[in-house]
Amino acid sequence: MLNELIGAILQVAAFSFIPFVVHLFRMRSAKGFPGYIGLVRSNARANILAVFASLLFAAPILLLTLTSGPFREIMFDPASVTGKFRSLGFSTEAVLLLLILALMKTSLSEEIFFRGFLAKRLIAAMGFRKGNTIQAAIFGLVHTLLFAFITTNVVFLLIIFFVPALGAYF
Repeated sequence: MLNELIGAILQVAAFSFIPFVVHLFRMRSAKGFPGYIGLVRSNARANILAVFASLLFAAPILLLTLTSGPFREIMFDPASVTGKFRSLGFSTEAVLLLLILALMKTSLSEEIFFRGFLAKRLIAAMGFRKGNTIQAAIFGLVHTLLFAFITTNVVFLLIIFFVPALGAYF
């Protein structure tokens, strides 16, 4: 578990590196970097909406995992995060590992890079619709490419593209 925690910290640092270098280049200072990548205190309404949106966009993947044999097989592949978690069984260590992987390594890294950096820059340059659509498409593509190493199932890959892309857009 220590290796996963170290890996999570390194991944957050790696996903923050490019935005940090750009910020240093543009501002000539590290001051204000957390705000530059969107690490600001959110209000209760924003938190509630974020939880609701997360549940809404997780639901299709969860339903497909529960109802589709081929989809379940791909999701539980030992090379996937869900497959690794499943192999651990349900324990305190497994839950802590899942929290480290899901919240820190995956979610925080993605939010810093995709929404905090990429989306903000694209929207500033191209306007909300175009910039947000491009960052959402890139986000969906990255998720699709990760699963392309596990499966060639086109329907699965399309779902894995569109669900995260729509979530990223909204």
